[in-house]
Amino acid sequence: MNGNIGFSTRQAAWFGLALALCAVLLFIGGTGTSAQAGATTPKASASVLLPNVTCPAGQCFTDVPPANGFYTNVNALYMDGIIGGYPCGGTGEPCDADNRPYYRPANLVSRQQMSKFVDLGRRNIADAIGTSLYISGTAGQTLVGATTSGGEAVTGYCLTPGNDCWAIYGNAASGTYAAILSGGRGVYNNSQDTGYPGTYSYANGAVGGSYGGQFYSTNDNALKVDPPATANGRAQAWIVGTAPNLFAVDIDPGALYVNGDLTVTGSKSGFVVDAMQNVGDSALEPGDVVVIVGQSPSVLGDIPVITVKKATSAYDTGVAGVVDRALYVPDAATKAAYDKQKQDIQAAEAQRRDLMTAALAKGTKADLSSVKMPDAPITDQQGIPHATNDPSVPTNGYVNIVTLGAYKMVKVDASFGAIHAGDLLTTSSHAGYAMKATDKLQAFGATIGKAVGSLETGTGTIAVLVSLK
Repeated sequence: MNGNIGFSTRQAAWFGLALALCAVLLFIGGTGTSAQAGATTPKASASVLLPNVTCPAGQCFTDVPPANGFYTNVNALYMDGIIGGYPCGGTGEPCDADNRPYYRPANLVSRQQMSKFVDLGRRNIADAIGTSLYISGTAGQTLVGATTSGGEAVTGYCLTPGNDCWAIYGNAASGTYAAILSGGRGVYNNSQDTGYPGTYSYANGAVGGSYGGQFYSTNDNALKVDPPATANGRAQAWIVGTAPNLFAVDIDPGALYVNGDLTVTGSKSGFVVDAMQNVGDSALEPGDVVVIVGQSPSVLGDIPVITVKKATSAYDTGVAGVVDRALYVPDAATKAAYDKQKQDIQAAEAQRRDLMTAALAKGTKADLSSVKMPDAPITDQQGIPHATNDPSVPTNGYVNIVTLGAYKMVKVDASFGAIHAGDLLTTSSHAGYAMKATDKLQAFGATIGKAVGSLETGTGTIAVLVSLK
């Protein structure tokens, strides 16, 4: 019985019930007093498996010697606590040098004793058959674990330190999933070994079609990364590495919001925008040229918000840039409530992490219900400033203004002179429109940038390299 044993789906359900009974009934013969079920305490723990059963001199029962054809099976069931014996010293049961019990292999088994054998075998089926339990099915669900006790339906242990084993291991053929964990509170992963992540994901599929991890959410954050509980000089909330000439992070589509410092040691592609506020009498649209009016309170950290309006005069040295997109900014009350909500959630999450860490260290189950997660009525969309696709920015509305880099469009008026690629652009008397800078002296300090496209006559839009000078 050593090694892997295969079962059909139908047979698997009955195997545990039949295993111990079959092992016992094989010894039944003649008449007499039935064997006592579990009358003595096994000599070793149930973790001892076939074939390395250890009893005094390798023999568990006085009357089941090695020559018995079922010697190994009887010993294994005894060591696993499935069957018992009669203690020596009774009538007709003299003790040997090791005080072994008697099994009386030829005695009959009563129905009540049979129920105990079967129940014990059912509870300890893997140890009863050896080092491996293999259940194979051809249809439906091969093995289902369910519980209503409040405990775990399936538990896996890898108890030998340094053995580099998996408490639970899943492997699947191509086109199938190795594991799907769904429902409740999701999945909690924790690593206590230095140098090993809480979660390790790896993909080796075709280039451009495989991912080490994919995160999706229908209502909230798809991926949330919290900073370390304590700063030690090198711990980071998120470390992303990549091979040369590849993207470490590819956000498509979407935006990256950084509430803090952003340090870049390599090159940066794309244009730069700054948050500003429209205080002019007319709405702003993408491509409009704007000039500085003053400033208003900060909405992103300590960065001052420049107030602007459409440029309406030629060679205006107050030129601030070109309108990109509308910017949503929450009102002060909403922002304050959102910040408080975020702090409360982070505090609750920290308490739950502490509970999980303490429980794992003790080998117990954490009661996370003792820490109630606060309500979160304000969404990130409501609490965080972000660009929108609104077609225009009304008076007092916020807007992203391109202040540096190549941008797709700027409104231009060629009636002040034909515009060609490379020409300097400045403000014009046509509200919101740029023109070719023909007076280099006046253009000093009033330059928007350089034309990338051309326009011979009339009005229109061209690409522009914004460089305020």
